[in-house]
Amino acid sequence: MGLEMSAGASGFLHGALGFTTDKDGWVRPSRFAPEQLRAVGSVRAWHPGLYRQLAVATAGVCLEMETDATRLALEVRVDPTPRGAASVLADVERHPHGPRPPFDGVSAVVDGRRLPLALPDEKNLITWLLDDPASGPEPGLQHLPGMGEPHHVRVWLPCLTSCAVRSVTCDGTYLEPVAARRQLVVLGDSVAQGFVARDPSRSWCALLAEHLGLDLVNQGLGGQVFQPGSLVGLPERVDAAGVVVEFGENYRYEPCQAARVERDVRTYLYELAEGFPDAPIWVLTCPPHTEDVYPTHPRSCAAEVDAIVRAAAGAHAQMRLVEAAPLLDADRLPELLADGSDHPGPLGQEMMAERLSFVVDATRDDPAARRERALQIAEGYGDDALPLAECLRRGAGQVLLAEKGAVVVGLSGGMRIVAGPSRRLVRRALTCLGAAGGTTCVCGKRALAREVARAFGGRERACHVVVWRGGEPPTDPSRDIRVLTPAYAGVVRERYAHPEYLAPGELEAALEAGKFLGGFEAGRIVGFVGEHEEGSMGMLEVFEGHRREGWGTALAAAKVAAHLAAGELPWAEVWPENDASLALERAMGFEVRPEDALWFVS
Repeated sequence: MGLEMSAGASGFLHGALGFTTDKDGWVRPSRFAPEQLRAVGSVRAWHPGLYRQLAVATAGVCLEMETDATRLALEVRVDPTPRGAASVLADVERHPHGPRPPFDGVSAVVDGRRLPLALPDEKNLITWLLDDPASGPEPGLQHLPGMGEPHHVRVWLPCLTSCAVRSVTCDGTYLEPVAARRQLVVLGDSVAQGFVARDPSRSWCALLAEHLGLDLVNQGLGGQVFQPGSLVGLPERVDAAGVVVEFGENYRYEPCQAARVERDVRTYLYELAEGFPDAPIWVLTCPPHTEDVYPTHPRSCAAEVDAIVRAAAGAHAQMRLVEAAPLLDADRLPELLADGSDHPGPLGQEMMAERLSFVVDATRDDPAARRERALQIAEGYGDDALPLAECLRRGAGQVLLAEKGAVVVGLSGGMRIVAGPSRRLVRRALTCLGAAGGTTCVCGKRALAREVARAFGGRERACHVVVWRGGEPPTDPSRDIRVLTPAYAGVVRERYAHPEYLAPGELEAALEAGKFLGGFEAGRIVGFVGEHEEGSMGMLEVFEGHRREGWGTALAAAKVAAHLAAGELPWAEVWPENDASLALERAMGFEVRPEDALWFVS
């Protein structure tokens, strides 16, 4: 039976900001606003010629419909692969672990069932049979036209090249467009555009949008970087429920100056925050890569880009920083990267989507509400989670997960603090979020610490928590104890017995916040005590020549008094072998908790 119903393809488009129609009715969707196309093709862009080639690709654009047809056909003309994409695909063909052609095409998803990748025939037609063979009247038979089950059909257009569509034809009794949803806007480079998913419906962007129940606007553009001015015209054309930003990898290919990159990142994210003030924005650090195929240029500032992105994103309340390195298993990169260099293949796309979906789900709500929920959960865990609860109570760190089974907080230096009864959820969270920048603080019993250590190749080390439960301790008014200023950073770093415990910037931030106290004799500093980012007292040092004079007790008492004056519970972390500190704290009246409830895994 011939196909009987036909409608113009433009009425079914999702993910396009506009389209043009030629005299023969062929429709070319565009995923960029006209103002954006002018910006990425201007002299302000890094590689305007490349961007003009790739901006016309239909990444993220689909046609979506409902019908009772058994067969559906789409008129589509797929353009040749642009040179900018062909060079990447040549690398894929050379890579022994890379996928095999075809590397792009048109894909259909029918009732959640993904059909094989397709390309148009000589008549510019692709035809799909919509019925699931497993649900036919009998094996090998299909429903009669117009008598089948209703189908939800989504047809994804190519990621790497452009195309034109004209008509959709079917043999059913109705063919209706699906109403537009709110959108997930993805801004990025070739990794976001879909290099090299093969199936457009299986790019990490498409899978993430599907997981969130949103339409996708994919503005991934091969070779792109943070380009100020390239968002003009976008905010007013979309209804964004969320935004994902993935840039940074392309800085490594050529010389670049950190000062310029920092300016561009800061300006771009400011423009993004202004354009989408009410949408949560997830900003990724640089995705993982290998150095085997394209080593980083020796005059590139690529090593500084992640820190630049972290700092710039941290200036905006609606932005959630996502560490991109954990989104792919580091030991499987040759298998997960289609070209062995930068671009995830089908397995890598699925892994990125699945892990990023976890991160987005965990951090989608308002950060203040998430912190309040995390504190309630942590308090319910009891005294074993005291370090986590105090960190949350003081507003330190970023709450990365707040569920009954686990709470995870990330500190600015990369350390994670975790607690919770679900070892499986803790492991899952640390897999997706990243274990830490070297250290994970585990609140709970040894079984949880061992789970973390086994998962990430570290070793667990027990630690005491000491807590001040009393009133203000007695102090000696004759002691000259003052708040230290940032001018003392050099002295503290030189005199602190374990400077390796300090994350980059932690000391300077603590001094700026007035978290260090110093003891002075005749105007010269003789000792100090400080506070770690999570709120624990620490870094108590009394200089040689002034020990056994009561300075340790005086400084600790002054720090306790400062915490109490701020309405905070004084507490500290002490290694079991640190006999001197434990003796001082017991003598002062601190409660020393057993060493089996706090662990550091590194």
